[in-house]
Amino acid sequence: MVSRLGSVPESPGEGTLEGGTPSPLEAAHWETEAKFLIEDTAHVGDLIESLDSYDVQSASATNIVDDYWDTPGWHLFRAGWAYRWRDRSGDKIMTLKSCKFRDGIVQKRREVERRVLAFPQDGSHPLVGEHVADRSGGIRSGDLRKLFRVQTHRRLFDIRLSDDALVQLGIDQTTITTDGPVKKPAPGRMTFVELEMELKGGREESLRQLAAETQQRFGLLAARLSKFERGLQTVGLSPPRDSQVVSPASTPFVRALREREPAPADPAIHLAYGRLLEQFEEMITQEPRAWEGLDPEGVHKMRVATRRFRSALRAFKKVLPASIRSFNREFKWLAAVLGGVRDLDVAMENLPHFLSELHPEDAGYLDDYQQFLADQWQEERKRLLACLASPRYGRLKTGFAQSVERGPSVGTMETLGSITIGDAAQLLIGKRYRGVLRRGREITPASRDESLHALRIQCKRLRYLLEFFRPAYGGLLKAETRRLKKLQDVLGDFQDACVAGQLLRSYAEGLPMRSSNRGQFIALGQLIGAQERRAAMCRADFARAWQRFDSTGGPTGVLSRLAEGRAPVTANAPEVRGSIRTADRAGPCGTPTSRARRRPGR
Repeated sequence: MVSRLGSVPESPGEGTLEGGTPSPLEAAHWETEAKFLIEDTAHVGDLIESLDSYDVQSASATNIVDDYWDTPGWHLFRAGWAYRWRDRSGDKIMTLKSCKFRDGIVQKRREVERRVLAFPQDGSHPLVGEHVADRSGGIRSGDLRKLFRVQTHRRLFDIRLSDDALVQLGIDQTTITTDGPVKKPAPGRMTFVELEMELKGGREESLRQLAAETQQRFGLLAARLSKFERGLQTVGLSPPRDSQVVSPASTPFVRALREREPAPADPAIHLAYGRLLEQFEEMITQEPRAWEGLDPEGVHKMRVATRRFRSALRAFKKVLPASIRSFNREFKWLAAVLGGVRDLDVAMENLPHFLSELHPEDAGYLDDYQQFLADQWQEERKRLLACLASPRYGRLKTGFAQSVERGPSVGTMETLGSITIGDAAQLLIGKRYRGVLRRGREITPASRDESLHALRIQCKRLRYLLEFFRPAYGGLLKAETRRLKKLQDVLGDFQDACVAGQLLRSYAEGLPMRSSNRGQFIALGQLIGAQERRAAMCRADFARAWQRFDSTGGPTGVLSRLAEGRAPVTANAPEVRGSIRTADRAGPCGTPTSRARRRPGR
């Protein structure tokens, strides 16, 4: 894409505007700031009072409405920009702003602003047209669509520090909404309170020191997402992952995994590395959302990614080197920490529905139980934040990224590279499918809950396995995956009822036996009984779902379809594998072949 600005420059001084100095109504600069989420809004008043110890130059308040835009193909996001229309108490500004956050307290982002008397009503976007769009046939102003709206009430304080640095401190009360469709399970609406500290003059170190002191004093959570990124999260929009993930680095081997569609005749080890890379990138994408905790889906999706990662390690253990398999222990640790938060998210999400089935007077006795869940959630969330901030987690990310960047060694390829994707599919899918059938057929109405739980895990692993092979087989596995998902959903509902009942019983067992708790015991007993009835209904649903699942062709039918769908080993197939192995001897994998095309993000 030809543009005057092109992609966002990496540092100040790079990527200067073509055509000389901006017009008086236009400004291009680097914004240096620190941002924190204020999770406990009681700290807002304390924070404002603390400003008395500084030289406050001015104080004001304003209302801001931001509308964010991009094309259906995410042209601006791919180039590293977020584009917004801002109405700040009648002051109208068009802004292009670099949208990538980096690690650390202080962030630096590029901004290009233009003040206007009114926003265009003809669908034009002159700032984009002049600075980003390709004049020779790329994106046009009319291609853009509005994504979501961010409304903020901002209290501003300009403070002068002892070394004469000037910092503008803003306390934002923000709500994100959209007039367009919301992709479920995105919330569609998000509210939060955020502290922004922007350096207006002086040394960056002065801002860094002020930010660190404020964070420690008030227990603030460092922001890891911009308002634009939270907006995407709110409405469920998913820009291209290759524009977001910077780890692992794009070595030739990593590029080949990302871009080249696997075929049944290819080495299974490359499919294994590709699926591990896919889930690792998804984990990295969801990490800041899990960190901020504004939407439970961040933790849920990050946990699913770690589960899929471990499932891939387990499935492909025969073709993966020990250096890759050794990461299983660390990903198990991470999944367990995420699971502690996720289980309580589900419990708190379902509780209002359960309470609605009780008499209002009985439901009123369970306020203490709701607080118990909230307190437990806070403890698990502290564990998660400590985990994500720990050196151990940092080593996990760095170590796996470096292993994938290098790719399999020459010795590994000579030992394991002869096993094709088609061979692995026949062996692994058949074995795992037969295991599901064997365990499912053993279950009777008298079976223990643990038997259904074990079957659920086996079904999940089989579904993940089918999904791992789908890129090589197209739609051949789609119907089977869908049938398996229906069975897994029934087993998941049963598990949710069992877990909810266990939580309730555990809480009830810890209550003192005194008359003042009588109402609470009665209400808890009703909830426990409701979960037991729900579990019994799920058992009945499972019997019907299993009968439908077990009445089809089973593994024989699936494997026959795979065998029929296997690409013939032509003269080109050994050449493709050979080129990969040759490149591996020289170091990383070779570049994609002419068959290369972009693999979907998930």
